[in-house]
Amino acid sequence: MARRPSPVVDLLTWVPFRAVLALLGGLPESWSYALASGLGRFGWALFGARRALVLKNLARAFPEAGPVERELLCRECFASAARILVDLARSPRIVGRGGLEERVDLSEARRALEEAGTLAPGKPPIFCTPHLGSWEVGGTALAHLVGRCHIIARPIRSPRIDAWFRSRRSLLGQVLHPRRGGIRGVRAGLAMGEAAGFLPDQNQRLRGVFVPFFGLPASTDRSPIVLALQGPYPIIVAAALRRGRGYRFRIECAKVFVPRALPGESREETLTRELGVLNRAVEDLIRRAPGQYFWLHDRWRTRPPGEESAEPRTDGPSPGPEASPPPA
Repeated sequence: MARRPSPVVDLLTWVPFRAVLALLGGLPESWSYALASGLGRFGWALFGARRALVLKNLARAFPEAGPVERELLCRECFASAARILVDLARSPRIVGRGGLEERVDLSEARRALEEAGTLAPGKPPIFCTPHLGSWEVGGTALAHLVGRCHIIARPIRSPRIDAWFRSRRSLLGQVLHPRRGGIRGVRAGLAMGEAAGFLPDQNQRLRGVFVPFFGLPASTDRSPIVLALQGPYPIIVAAALRRGRGYRFRIECAKVFVPRALPGESREETLTRELGVLNRAVEDLIRRAPGQYFWLHDRWRTRPPGEESAEPRTDGPSPGPEASPPPA
């Protein structure tokens, strides 16, 4: 676990963070998102190492895309990440006024819930969403649809910022569990008939299962499939994709399925096969809006034994319909 900063450093981090959120929450909506987009592109210009990582990840995922296309996606990735700050700042007000369904199209999410209920009657769903669009709005929409939703939340290094995020997420209907040992709380919530949510697209340093992600082996969190097999519980792979530049979203679903072991399979074979289904559904969602994905994460950092690095592929599918987003 990364070391927490000293109280002084934590305070010096918290004050500008809170000031920026207050500004983004107080300005007119169009101004807030325009400012956030600008902050994101400032980050693109300032953080060269992260920019290089994003371009490397895009080359891995979309080797057939040209340099200009990948550069456009890179800039949009930084801007998209910054817009989530505005989502966080404005969500409580929108939810409190009962305006969430005016801003978020939930029709496909409701259809997915109906399908999940047909596949596994009486079993609560496990939602899996990548870091795509606005996962914060996705969590808010999920809690709005199903009530309490159990989520494992990784701590943020700054204690004050971490406490703020936890308070905001709890206010919006999410039940948070710590990374260490939190799976027991999620399992207990499922047993009580309450939904669970996972962000399954981050690199796993320990106990991950190597499954292809955009054609390259990626160490993948086994938890959603392990829990789903125990129910069996249905898995819904979905994301809140942004429509336009403001607080307007559509929940899009790529897959609804119930993981099951096939006759003669070992446990590891079942996990690998079902995680492959999950990763392919996540890829499907990302290709719908590649500029909205959080490419800043080093998804392929952990390598299989004997492999030193993840080399980009030489061919593959195109990025998708939003591969060349317009400038903000």
